[in-house]
Amino acid sequence: RNEKSMKKTIFCVLVCMLMMVTSIVSISATTSLKKTSHPLNMGNILYVGGSGPGNYSKIQDAINNANQGDTVFVYDDSSPYYENIVIKKSITVLGENRETTSILGDESADWGIVNIYSGDVSISGFTIQPSIGEPAGIVVVKDYTYPDYWNIVILQNVSISNNIIKNTAYGIFGIRLKYGNISNNIIEDCTGSGINLFISSNTIITKNFISHCSYRGIEIDGLWGSYRLMNYRNPVPENIIISQNTIQSNRWGIQLNGGAVNTIITQNTISSNHGMFPGHDGIGVSIYQASNTQITNNNFIDNSQNAYFMAVLIFRYPQFVLNTWDGNYWGEPSNTPIRINGTFWLMPFPRIPIGISFPNFDLTQWHIPWVVFDKHPAQEPYDISGVY
Repeated sequence: RNEKSMKKTIFCVLVCMLMMVTSIVSISATTSLKKTSHPLNMGNILYVGGSGPGNYSKIQDAINNANQGDTVFVYDDSSPYYENIVIKKSITVLGENRETTSILGDESADWGIVNIYSGDVSISGFTIQPSIGEPAGIVVVKDYTYPDYWNIVILQNVSISNNIIKNTAYGIFGIRLKYGNISNNIIEDCTGSGINLFISSNTIITKNFISHCSYRGIEIDGLWGSYRLMNYRNPVPENIIISQNTIQSNRWGIQLNGGAVNTIITQNTISSNHGMFPGHDGIGVSIYQASNTQITNNNFIDNSQNAYFMAVLIFRYPQFVLNTWDGNYWGEPSNTPIRINGTFWLMPFPRIPIGISFPNFDLTQWHIPWVVFDKHPAQEPYDISGVY
């Protein structure tokens, strides 16, 4: 009896700790739990699966009956769970074991298999994949109607960690995510990008393993455009950290688009990203219209092209020229600076909302080949530990 009481006490303490932080880690202690319902006086834990009375049979039913701040704990006994789930309240959804607790969804009900419409949400410990079709894996967005970007609700403090996501359209897709944590996920075989964040900010993407996606491993997108007259109204992606990820065998590795500001890309292994077509396919890191990006201490190994950038200088918006490359490993030792090829776009007439081109001359944008250098390349690859 004392042993059972101790197990119950340990579990309660663990759940409380998970609710106090934004990132959730896998709990190996679940193997010591009895898979039966627990007394209701715990108050904030709802159970799915298992063998005891009071346990829900569907994850969505438990979510619907949860209150703000509750935890939905999902046993692997009844796995796989054939359902799409929608989370509209601030709760934690926790699978017993990501290898054995599966959610198999489809594309009929919602865009994603897991749809997060609220801030202060944590989801961890699941395998997420389609039963039919190509839905996204996890979608974080509320009240989005294209192209109304300005009035979208900002969702804060969403943690997506320690999941396996495979064979989906996008692995993780978010719009206006702020203070997010995306960590320790395995994302494989997506037909789109592994992680795609749109006009998001102050988010950490760390220790994920992303492979065999048909587009980008990680993609950060914004609204800034060369011909938009009202760029100052557009929210921009900013203050995103991409670190300690393994990104391999995708079409592209990491790509920034449309005005990302203050992005840190550091200590990632970016390897074997090979495109299907010649040209700009298969780039390890590509930077387009981004400002103050720091690309440091990464491993670039066996990509079709390790890096590419496009810097934009517009007389009215001159900020997209401040990016730093330093201390990266480029596939082999080098005692001289590593050259990174790119394009400098000079746009003297930013108020003209369309491009005006002649057979041998473009009036609105002048493309100039440009180079930057990693002046301190690493002599050997970094040992990046802790990935997934």
